[in-house]
Amino acid sequence: MKISIAQGHNPPHNINGITVIIDVIRAFTTSHQAFVGGLDHILPVATAEEAFALREHHPQALLAGEVQALPIKGFDYGNSPWEIANSDVTNRTMILRTTNGVTATLRARDSREVLVAALINAEATARYIQEQAPPSVVLVASHPTGDEDVACAEYIRALLGGDGITLEQAQERTRNAFAARKFFDGSHPRLRPEDIHMASSSAGDDGLVMKVSFEPLPRIDKLA
Repeated sequence: MKISIAQGHNPPHNINGITVIIDVIRAFTTSHQAFVGGLDHILPVATAEEAFALREHHPQALLAGEVQALPIKGFDYGNSPWEIANSDVTNRTMILRTTNGVTATLRARDSREVLVAALINAEATARYIQEQAPPSVVLVASHPTGDEDVACAEYIRALLGGDGITLEQAQERTRNAFAARKFFDGSHPRLRPEDIHMASSSAGDDGLVMKVSFEPLPRIDKLA
């Protein structure tokens, strides 16, 4: 199994393999928490305007996401695992717009299979990849400059048998990442330290695998 790490919004071609889009702070930590809370599925979109338009066709859907880390006016939630953990999302659909993770996911169509991950479900994701035994795995750290997604990619690579880092190292790099700082400085009431605590945690054996399909609409589901 060839394992490579890429960074940014444009995943490399991986037509015969599995591509994993990683967004630790916070898109796929939020997504994982939503599925733990009973969410049915997620519809990722590129812009807030697309989110509002899509809800016209899915009037019961919840809107979640951010622009420049901050909640979007008119959305039900920010891109916050803490907010989702403190809400009832059972059997609901979520329309999700985020800057990094969702953007990279929507550009990952030319892979045999696409997963989304964060530190919270790194072990579950690695276990699933090992079961599928693809010829190639691309781990995409979706934040173009952030260290937290690279740390998660390096941890997953280690779980797959390659060079990498420990869970504790990945957690420490997440807590100390540049993107985490604004959650601790009190600059906005909806940028909470709890989001980083959740983003740097691991569900271990209880983690969920989150898989992307693209037809008829881009969609993220948890695997049973």
